[in-house]
Amino acid sequence: MRWPTTHVVSRLFLAATCAAAAACSGAPTDAETSDGAFTSNAGKGLEMRFKGEVIARKDDTARKAIATQMQYMQGALTSDSGGNAQAGMSGLSNIREVEEGDLKRITYEAALPVIWPNRQTVPETYAVVLPRDVTKLSAFNAKYDGSCGTNEYGRETFWHDFNPKAQGCTTDDADVMRATASVAPHPQQTQGKYPEYDKIWEDDTLDLVAVFGIISSNTPNDEGARTREQLLAETERSLTGATRTEGPETRGILKESTVSGKVTVGGRERKVNVTGVLVQEVSSAGSAFNERYAALTAKADVVIYEGHSGLGKNINALASNMGATAGKYQLVYLYGCQTLGYLGPAMHDKRIALNGADRDPEGTKFLDVIATGLPAYGDNGRSTLALYRAMLGADSPKTFNDLLGTISSLHLAVVFGEHDNTFAP
Repeated sequence: MRWPTTHVVSRLFLAATCAAAAACSGAPTDAETSDGAFTSNAGKGLEMRFKGEVIARKDDTARKAIATQMQYMQGALTSDSGGNAQAGMSGLSNIREVEEGDLKRITYEAALPVIWPNRQTVPETYAVVLPRDVTKLSAFNAKYDGSCGTNEYGRETFWHDFNPKAQGCTTDDADVMRATASVAPHPQQTQGKYPEYDKIWEDDTLDLVAVFGIISSNTPNDEGARTREQLLAETERSLTGATRTEGPETRGILKESTVSGKVTVGGRERKVNVTGVLVQEVSSAGSAFNERYAALTAKADVVIYEGHSGLGKNINALASNMGATAGKYQLVYLYGCQTLGYLGPAMHDKRIALNGADRDPEGTKFLDVIATGLPAYGDNGRSTLALYRAMLGADSPKTFNDLLGTISSLHLAVVFGEHDNTFAP
């Protein structure tokens, strides 16, 4: 647990890439241990374990209430240490619920996957401070915005910037849940693992689907539009007999193009299909896009997203609508701001249901995810092109560490789900 010339961008561009008006809605799983297995060059995979409590509405599920509370861990970690957590995918156990009128008090034990930057000393324990009552978050945000961090995208998303360790921050016991988390290396942290190249090529075809979001404006010079064209051009150059077809105009899809051709891998000629889709914004693209995206990704070996995270709304829209096929391996790359922290368990839950809990208990046997722990600067298509080239270079396979080594350490990029991979050259 998250590339050629660098595209240098200003702080203003970074803020624009990250900004949107909705918060993350991912919910944690009920597993007793956290799902994330981490590979990272820029950080260390940790697991923070603690006992927590949250007050919620009586009709809210425990998972939803705890996920809402856990969002504030993102602000605490990014502000305090420059790290991040899989707030929507913490492992939960010993959940107890007691009704108190229209509310209920939920106690739980959490195993929170955390990515911690290498430059920071790993603590033995970590002071967890989170809102106690998720039915009163508006009041909580109004009270502590400014003294315990300052909202960057609006007070309703103050969780993004909450910093209980800020100078001058004092929180009242009635408002917060305090816990001391034990900190240990993540039990599934790996190094030197490979993508499952053999599974990607087992049908002699590479199907890659890449969705690009508009960064500034719908023009040919927009970062998203240019990166899409770079990928398609690279595909045409790398294949024999390449052809490009344009998809039909569809509500919510600005452009769709597919380049197909052949390449020699493993001593024989194989097929490659790369589809590049351009949208204004994933979460508002509508049902026609969702249906098309689901159909394309159901057969895809590699799925890529580059664009705004939308404070989680775009990332979770992609995860919720992504297609999957039982027994089919997929590598997913989410290149936006803090995609690791925003991603909920939708993709993993879908694979558990498809493959069966006995065969795929964590939803990771056929799924690996590359994500960013911190804001991701535009890189002019560098990372996407590198991933595509790595798939064609399966005769000399690159490890996940090789792939991560080409991503700026500023992004705190990670891979999770790779602990159960079996490919070895």
